Amino acid sequence: MEKTASRTEQNIETPVDQKKYAMVLKWSTRVGLFFILLTFFIYLSGLISPVVPLDKLPRLWVKNSALLNESFGIAIGWGWVNLIFRSDIMAKAALTFLAFVPILCYLTVLPIYIKKREFAMIFIVILEISILALAASGFLKVE
Repeated sequence: MEKTASRTEQNIETPVDQKKYAMVLKWSTRVGLFFILLTFFIYLSGLISPVVPLDKLPRLWVKNSALLNESFGIAIGWGWVNLIFRSDIMAKAALTFLAFVPILCYLTVLPIYIKKREFAMIFIVILEISILALAASGFLKVE
């Protein structure tokens, strides 16, 4: 006689905060990936002029970012935003959007925790958002 394992099915409901976080993560990463591919295509095709010409790029990979920014007149920190209508900077903006996806996800679940009065989760989410925003701000510098 063959032994078979019996399966018990459990209906486990996924919490609403996890569903919301996952949905925002799913769609925002898809949008981000689309824009990365689009802006990279624009950069490669030359439809919009870049700050750093494509043919010079391989020679510049050995430079550190400060020298690279200085040689092309790109301000340090968030100064690249002023050049947003250049193709290579558009690609950087698409990557920056992806870096902000966790903050976007946290902001969507924060109201759920506030409504449920889950103070520990409220504290953790606000702390996460604060740390990520501080890291992105450029106020902290590692040299």
